[in-house]
Amino acid sequence: MPTYVKIIVLAQAAAILSFTVWIYQVYLNDIYFQEYVISLFRSNIIGDVVLSIVTMSVFALGTFTLLGSMSTTRKQRKEWSLLSEQAKAPQMRSTPVIGTVEPPSKPRTSRRPRQRKPRADTAKIFDSMRYFADDPREQ
Repeated sequence: MPTYVKIIVLAQAAAILSFTVWIYQVYLNDIYFQEYVISLFRSNIIGDVVLSIVTMSVFALGTFTLLGSMSTTRKQRKEWSLLSEQAKAPQMRSTPVIGTVEPPSKPRTSRRPRQRKPRADTAKIFDSMRYFADDPREQ
């Protein structure tokens, strides 16, 4: 509900309350007003109208209160169902965060270039291959 609507409703409620208090004070202090109100309630038509208006107001107030509580209950039930669905959902493993490596600001320079030593002796490998290729059983 927007804020200006809340302000208007509160202003109306304050005005109604102040008028009600004012009328009650007049009723307590004015004998002629008391007689007028009592005569209104003694007549059947006005008494019935007032009674029906009060009954409808109480019924409407009860209905709107019930509807408001049902709406709140519905919202809470919906929130609970969403929470339970999230609880039932399988937990997703988080993927590791891959950091980026920044290139060095200036390249490494050394005085002489590195030379890698070979891991295997290629001459020995070549000789062994020739030895197996010259199989004496073939002759």
